[in-house]
Amino acid sequence: MGDGYSVSREEVARQLRRRAVVLDIGGFRPPTDPATSWFGRVNLALPNETWPEHAGEPMLALAQVNLTEMPFRSPGLEDLDLLTVFIGPRKLPHDTPTGEGWCLRAYRHLADLRPLAAVPASSPIKPFPMRPRVVEEDFPCWEDVDIALPPALHDDYWDLFPNVDGFKLGGWPSLIQSKICWAARTDQPIAPAYVFQIDSTEKGCWAWGHGGVGYFGRGPIDGRRDEWALAWQCL
Repeated sequence: MGDGYSVSREEVARQLRRRAVVLDIGGFRPPTDPATSWFGRVNLALPNETWPEHAGEPMLALAQVNLTEMPFRSPGLEDLDLLTVFIGPRKLPHDTPTGEGWCLRAYRHLADLRPLAAVPASSPIKPFPMRPRVVEEDFPCWEDVDIALPPALHDDYWDLFPNVDGFKLGGWPSLIQSKICWAARTDQPIAPAYVFQIDSTEKGCWAWGHGGVGYFGRGPIDGRRDEWALAWQCL
C-alpha cells in the first residue's frame, strides 16, 4: 500500500469517523442500583407513569439506559439522563409512533424517577446488566457514505472503515438493507436524526425479525426534540 493510498485513507477516515458507546450485555454481577443500565429490564419511571400496554397487553421491557454512566454523551442524548424502551408482546411495530407497539421514554433528571412496578408477563427476553465501552472510530455502512471516495478505496472499504455492530449509542447505524427510511407520517413531518440502535442478540434472546437491527431517531430541532421514531431492518 503506497503512501498516496495511506494519506487518502486517513483523510477519508477523518471525515467519516464518529465516536460511539457500545453497551456490552452481561458477564458481570448485577449492581444493586435500580438506575443501572439493563437489557431486558426497566426499573424506573416518573411517579405518574405505569407499565405501558399495547392492545390491552403489557409490553416487554427491552432496555434501560443510564446515560449518566456513559463515558460521553453522544449526539442527541446530551440533555437526557435515562432512556427506557419497551416493545409490543405480539409482533414488531411497523412505522408507528411511540406508544403503538413500542414505547420510548426519555428522562432529563434521574432525581425525578421512582421504582416502576413490573406487570407480570411472560417475556422471552433475558435480562442482563450492561456496561459501556467506547469505540473511538465507527464508520458508516456503504449506503451512508456521503463523500467522494478515491477509486483505490472502493474495493477495500469494508476492511478499511469498519462499522461496529451491537447495542450502540451514537456512531453510525449498522445498516442491513439500505439507508434508514423513517416513517413519513403527518405527525412526523421532519425526518428524525439517528441517535442509537439496539441489535439482535442471541444472549438476550431478542431479534428484530431475522438477525435485524432496530434504529431509534429523535427530532433534530428545538420544538421537535421530544419526538422519537423507530425503524428496523432484517436479513
